[in-house]
Amino acid sequence: MKDVLLQVKNLKTYFFTEDGVVKAVDGVNFEVYRGETLGLVGESGCGKSVTSLSILRLLDEKGRIVDGEIIFEGKNLLDLSEEEMRNIRGNDIAMIFQEPMVALNPVYTVGDQIMEAIILHQKVGKNEARKKAIEMLRKVGIPEPEKRIDEYPHELSGGMRQRAMIAMALSCHPKLLIADEPTTALDVTIQAQILELMKELQKEFGMSIIMITHDLGVIAEMADRVAVMYAGKIVEYADVKTLFKDPKHPYTWGLMNSIPRLDVEQEKLKPIPGIVPDALNFPPGCKFHPRCEFATDRCRSEEPEIIEVEKDHLIACWNWEELEKVKKIRRIGDAV
Repeated sequence: MKDVLLQVKNLKTYFFTEDGVVKAVDGVNFEVYRGETLGLVGESGCGKSVTSLSILRLLDEKGRIVDGEIIFEGKNLLDLSEEEMRNIRGNDIAMIFQEPMVALNPVYTVGDQIMEAIILHQKVGKNEARKKAIEMLRKVGIPEPEKRIDEYPHELSGGMRQRAMIAMALSCHPKLLIADEPTTALDVTIQAQILELMKELQKEFGMSIIMITHDLGVIAEMADRVAVMYAGKIVEYADVKTLFKDPKHPYTWGLMNSIPRLDVEQEKLKPIPGIVPDALNFPPGCKFHPRCEFATDRCRSEEPEIIEVEKDHLIACWNWEELEKVKKIRRIGDAV
């Protein structure tokens, strides 16, 4: 039996604005096992980042977790005091943000920012913290770490800043790393290096990772299991090989069809029509129905529950069997 590190149960995070209530995360369930990588994927605005910020309780003043549980090593994080949460953030659960130039403080050196977490959580002096920070910078592949530790974020390249962010996140050897679009602002060569580095460090420290991204290539490279989010809900949940080989939700299938493939000749890609609906004005029924070619009257009026259609493969869709018929026809056509 796999050892569960984190369980998110019926998480609902709403933002109370002047225009109304934004249901950014609306009944999300998933679990993360020790040592695995869970991919959280979906278009911008689907609730991925808010889910991660909810786990760490880092919401702004308008955001509130209105329901659910976040169980980490047997404790519900929503029951802890702010002081207890501070002891968990950076120590047991760390996060890499998607834009290091924004996440790093421009008026402090990279070394000071890494050392702050080490001094706080590991209870060591400044000299010892500096040694540990230099060692972490070396571990993440930053050349001349003894020099770089005294530089400011603006003195580093984008790739170096991202490595410094990883060094900061891993400086206390967390059990869970949340990586929110960690390679978005990087070119493909640096992106590949960062992903390889994260896999090496995961193996070395034995940590779990929640990889948040809209990039299916990153998911294929990094994830063991995948949760696909749409409009604040998880609509499909499967291991990574199953998801890429046999997606069963029309939204996931649409995502797969919208990326180029080397093994198939395509004149043009097929995007998903429309956009993610406004969170202030979600449509009734299935939130994906205005963009779905398989939508029926039931889809337009009744929201589907998530069900297990095969072992460990869950989807929230009333009409998934229609998609299966289309996939079967197209496979036959390809074979002919």
